[in-house]
Amino acid sequence: MSELQDIFKIPLYKTTLSLDNKNLAKQCIDFSRKDKGRVISNVGGYQSSNIQNVKFVSFLSSSILKACTTFNKDFDLKGSPVLNEMWMNINGYKDNNHTHNHGATSISGVYYVQTPSKCGPIFFWHPAYDLVSLTYNNKMNNFNAYNSPRWYLPSEAGLLYLFPGYLNHSVEPNMNKTTKRISISFNVFFK
Repeated sequence: MSELQDIFKIPLYKTTLSLDNKNLAKQCIDFSRKDKGRVISNVGGYQSSNIQNVKFVSFLSSSILKACTTFNKDFDLKGSPVLNEMWMNINGYKDNNHTHNHGATSISGVYYVQTPSKCGPIFFWHPAYDLVSLTYNNKMNNFNAYNSPRWYLPSEAGLLYLFPGYLNHSVEPNMNKTTKRISISFNVFFK
């Protein structure tokens, strides 16, 4: 008897939240005018300081923790989810986020608030990217979950992605010349 077994799976949870994104986008823009921000993974654009205790994101925080509880039914971490840090990214024309991870946090994620056309997808990079690229580059019929060195998912307003903090990811440049891409990223620990 033969069978294909999946080992060392990497979970990624995707869900849609029904939030007032238009109002949330306005709040993000207003906040960015008062906070000088920081440069961590952003190439151009704006990345805020920690906003987890800012009032206008409190409803998003509760939605994130609820989604983390659902995600954890399969991920199976001990304890309960606790939001550790949250920040916003506002990317104008050609702004992007280079490849990075969120370190030893249990779960990381991103919620898309505003996503104009041509704003760029999010890419997730295989943990053994260099080896997978070297081994399978130009040697497969089609890319799939077994042989892909990276995987992209759309950046769409209302989408929430959750993934292990160790997973490298990047966001392609926003090629929309008139409208900014706005997202809110975060880290969650289980205690």
